[in-house]
Amino acid sequence: MKGWSAKDIPDQSGRVIVITGANSGIGYESVVALAGKNAHVVMACRSLEKAERARQELLARAPKAMVDILRLDLGSLQSIHGFAEEFDAAYDRLDVLMNNAGIMAPPYSKTVDGFESQIGTNHLGHFALTGLVLPKLLKTPNSRVVTLSSYANLAGWINFHDLQSSKRYIGWVAYCQSKLANILFARELQHILTAAQAEPISVAVHPGHAVTNLQTHPANWFDAFILPIANSTMGQSAEAGATYQLYAAIAPEVVGGEFYGPKYVLRGEVIHERYTARAKNNADAARLWQISEQLTGVHYEALNRPLRQVA
Repeated sequence: MKGWSAKDIPDQSGRVIVITGANSGIGYESVVALAGKNAHVVMACRSLEKAERARQELLARAPKAMVDILRLDLGSLQSIHGFAEEFDAAYDRLDVLMNNAGIMAPPYSKTVDGFESQIGTNHLGHFALTGLVLPKLLKTPNSRVVTLSSYANLAGWINFHDLQSSKRYIGWVAYCQSKLANILFARELQHILTAAQAEPISVAVHPGHAVTNLQTHPANWFDAFILPIANSTMGQSAEAGATYQLYAAIAPEVVGGEFYGPKYVLRGEVIHERYTARAKNNADAARLWQISEQLTGVHYEALNRPLRQVA
């Protein structure tokens, strides 16, 4: 891992890679890196207009890049089903699903399906998407699911008594919960894949403190004050922040169920991250999985797998 960068990505000809939230930030930088190595990249984005602008910017730099756009709103189960159906009809393989999109500490709101927006978008949306495209992943040799978390997971816990923050909403608390949920999902998915003797692997990553659009729309006066300071003193570029999920998506030594991020928490070379006790809680992972199935109606039917026992 020492010194690994996007320059180390080998030729990706023939591979199909889906990246959610691909029109800006580390998602866009991941598109640039992978399309530059001849991958066929599908930008899964809520705004087709913004995605097309990003695509044209890329094509101006690399006219031969193979980049498509499909609409995906992770806050809508109907949109997620529509994306999966459209993708299945158009592509015969899926080598990497990069669950990159996310929102951070906005004012309280709900998705169209009634979920609190952060747990709904960051976790439940990706949970549903992964389950719906899983058959294509299973058919593709050496495929991977890469789920983006955050170092904010360190402050997260899953509030099973108020998962939707309907009793009390604090934006950063809900964000940290959603980022811990991303890790629990990635680990439980690997457990299920292993139990089913399936070939795909699932890994979690975090990008350190990458300066992206997430920090440019603060939700309150405190965030408006503190985020620019954090960005200028601790932040790294979106291009640098993309390194960790690119490594997880491509490097041959990546191990399923592992967690990758920067050596110095906020930045640095790629390393194996240590899971916190909460992130390693198998009972919580199993419970969250079953709740996620119930809420989304997506049951990963392509896998004949045993569930962990939930206390």
